[in-house]
Amino acid sequence: ARPTQQLSRSLDALAFSMSPSASHPLVPLASWVAGAGVIAYLATHSLGLFPVLTLTDRKSWAWEITAFGFFLKVAQDNRKKVADLYWAKALVCNAIAAFGGGFLAPMIVGRTPVPLMEETFVWMVVVTWYITHNIPHFSDFLGEVLREGPGRTMLSIFFGIFKTQQIVGAVELASKAVAAEDLLPKSAYFPFAVAAPLLCGFVGGCGGAFLPPSSGLAPIEEGKVWNIRAAFFAPLMYVIATRFCGVDLLTAKLGICLFRIAGELFPSQRDAIMESVTSVLYNGSNVRSTPLPTVVPVKKA
Repeated sequence: ARPTQQLSRSLDALAFSMSPSASHPLVPLASWVAGAGVIAYLATHSLGLFPVLTLTDRKSWAWEITAFGFFLKVAQDNRKKVADLYWAKALVCNAIAAFGGGFLAPMIVGRTPVPLMEETFVWMVVVTWYITHNIPHFSDFLGEVLREGPGRTMLSIFFGIFKTQQIVGAVELASKAVAAEDLLPKSAYFPFAVAAPLLCGFVGGCGGAFLPPSSGLAPIEEGKVWNIRAAFFAPLMYVIATRFCGVDLLTAKLGICLFRIAGELFPSQRDAIMESVTSVLYNGSNVRSTPLPTVVPVKKA
């Protein structure tokens, strides 16, 4: 029985060392090692910063690392929300948060959803969900590593890069779909599509927030959620830059990427700037900035 007891003690010690409640130096160390390792690889193997940020580097593993980092952050952000759910529902909720917009935006213009075209995304969602939620001790340890320090910064950058890809990809998909339409006549007043790219870009950036359909329009009731705001402004800025100002597509995409990354890394400054911008827009347009309080009529006895 002694070897069994020793093995049990060793496993208990390992579990304690990986527990989030334990003040163990392994968590910050692992966070720094992960961040440094990824930076070192990208610095030595990628085609440069511009291809990495625009997600156009397919010669190194930069594309795969960025996509995996995005899905890992989504799984991490939704960990508490789905912790008590049945595994199938938890996985579906995680997938909706990851690429709900990637399904909805192409379907608006009658195209195949992105995750069905690039099947790698589906399996990345499954793997990141599993390792984030279902491996005893390790999932908790991983959550601590990715919650603060270099681990959090690294995932926030990957999230901004991939979210830009979702938005810009939806904009360009809608533009090409409308241009290729031959069953209906084109617009008599617009030489190129504007409404469809803006709508698909918005849905591609935050479509998962409206799923399942029972969620209704709750995400846009007050307009103060960063992901919703970014999904509104990013396609608008991209379309104006590329269609009306002649900016190169990849250059404009880089600008949207930096906008998204800055918003993820500096939330306090982001919210302050957005409040200033939106207040100017509200005052200038005279649209309602906040909903009226709900009044429930009470029948008199």
